[in-house]
Amino acid sequence: MNGLRIAGILLIIALAFGAIELVVAEPTGPTNPITPLSSSRFGLSSAQTANAYAGNVTEFNLNANTITQTWQGYFGNITGKIVLGNSNNNTLYDWTLTNPQGEIYATRLSTVPTWSSISCAGLSDIIAEETALGVNASIHRDSIQNTFSNTTNFTTFYVGSVMINQSSQDCYATHLYNSTGQQNVYFPEILLRDGSGEIIYTGLIEDDVLGFDGRTHDFQIIVGENGHNGDTTPSVYYFYLELE
Repeated sequence: MNGLRIAGILLIIALAFGAIELVVAEPTGPTNPITPLSSSRFGLSSAQTANAYAGNVTEFNLNANTITQTWQGYFGNITGKIVLGNSNNNTLYDWTLTNPQGEIYATRLSTVPTWSSISCAGLSDIIAEETALGVNASIHRDSIQNTFSNTTNFTTFYVGSVMINQSSQDCYATHLYNSTGQQNVYFPEILLRDGSGEIIYTGLIEDDVLGFDGRTHDFQIIVGENGHNGDTTPSVYYFYLELE
């Protein structure tokens, strides 16, 4: 009888340890507060002139750049460690990541996303996000639908234990520019959603890749922001990392 009781206790202990071992690593917030190193915007051109003569009619062509009212961009570098420790953040051992790989996530959702319910954002999710950003895809050239495509290829990755795969999940994605302009290899960004339907802007981390400004970066990502009709109220984005 005592042998059965001991066996039962050992089984409970084994199951408890088994449950702990089955916990899957999920995205985590950065260890330090985000401190912007710089922030700038595209410069506006000064006025050009043309002479006016009484009685004349004059034909000319014009070209101009206008600043987007739909997007905020972020870029930079990432460092981190793989850590073995307990729930009190006591470290038993760690390994510095000299070439971090993984993903960076940005969302306006103030609570932690339900990572186990992550999936690729569908068209209805994107339309709802455009509405929140004051965007009409048929009018605004910089809409989400005109920026992200469900035919953009990217490398398969995991959010926790959830696999994100372009070929089987019809994900909307894009590639951000490098110093030579548009390209389709580095800095892919994918639109995900959690169970609540909130968009999670997701960038795949690179390793010192030449970015849009001629410098090397580990990530480049854009997030939606409503700047239409004079709206200057900033949105708060919550960032998470998942490093390998």
